[in-house]
Amino acid sequence: MNIPFDLETFVIAAVVTFGAYVIFGVTAFGAALFTTSVLSHFFPLEFVLPLCVLLDVLASLALGRRFSRDADITELKWMAPFSLIGAVVGVVLLVWLPRNATLAGFGLLLVAYAIYALREGETATMISRHWAPVSGFAGGAMGTLFGVGAPPYAVYLSRRCADKSVLRATLSNMVLLSTSIRLLVFIAGGFMLWKCVIGFAVLAPIMFAGLWLGNRLHARVSRSQVSKLVSALLMLIGVSLLARAAG
Repeated sequence: MNIPFDLETFVIAAVVTFGAYVIFGVTAFGAALFTTSVLSHFFPLEFVLPLCVLLDVLASLALGRRFSRDADITELKWMAPFSLIGAVVGVVLLVWLPRNATLAGFGLLLVAYAIYALREGETATMISRHWAPVSGFAGGAMGTLFGVGAPPYAVYLSRRCADKSVLRATLSNMVLLSTSIRLLVFIAGGFMLWKCVIGFAVLAPIMFAGLWLGNRLHARVSRSQVSKLVSALLMLIGVSLLARAAG
């Protein structure tokens, strides 16, 4: 079977994948913001979306397996069931919800929160676990609606996990759940074509190289710096959602 890249697009895909998973290695989310946005300029979405989901699932598995001891299991128990419920509700909402208006509203919410979090900095206060079901439900619903489920998890966990390693490990497990649901949807819908699997096999080693560097960087940055990076990623995702709504 033919590799679905020529030399030029392979170089672009490799550079983007490496950089995206350096960020993923530090924060445990945000890679699809870069991979999906850039690769969709060169390939159809029915190829890009399953490819990026496969990469995210493998990256989340790699982080989760290696750092699972750091994850806050109690937070996961509170969030995961509501994430599954949200994913089912998201599929139903796809039928009748005004997509662009919802996309714009979600984007504005993320941008507003990111600005607020960046202004608060280290004075940001911890929040109650009562927000865990809300976070799980919102992440599950947004994941199936827009393919972007991590921001609600990141917002909640960044205000619950004081240790950066606990934050990354717990978030990677939630991202794994979210992306696994989307992977099953793609498989059930017949979107997981052989060319997606081949593209994934070609880019997976580059993804692992990015994760390795991201993990090294994670060990060297402070909790405050991780929080700022999370907020910056949330802002970028919010802006990208607003652009999609406008487009």
